[in-house]
Amino acid sequence: MDAKQLYRLIEEFYGYKVNMLYSNSEKKEVKCILYNSFFLKCDVNDRYGRFGAGLCTGENQEHTITEFLGKRCSLNSDEQSIKESLNIIDEYCRLRLPDKFLDAYYKAYVLVQYEDYDL
Repeated sequence: MDAKQLYRLIEEFYGYKVNMLYSNSEKKEVKCILYNSFFLKCDVNDRYGRFGAGLCTGENQEHTITEFLGKRCSLNSDEQSIKESLNIIDEYCRLRLPDKFLDAYYKAYVLVQYEDYDL
């Protein structure tokens, strides 16, 4: 899997939850922001084809969370394994954000698209 494929997979998987920042073809790396709150970095290692993902923290994003409530992302780089890993990260992020924020986020980025329609 190359950086463009990884970028598309992440964008399609998260949908409205993500703001894609960029992909780096040379490093096979993708960076994005989840829920306007978490800086996510994913990559596929060239040498062994391993998938890596983590939430970057700290002033300069120098620390990375790679364990999510006792769960770790799969190192496998097939599409299904990556989706399972992205789901682990999504669940972790949702648990860290208050329901009130998640509701407001959904209204701001999903429901606003349908304001002019009679649902």
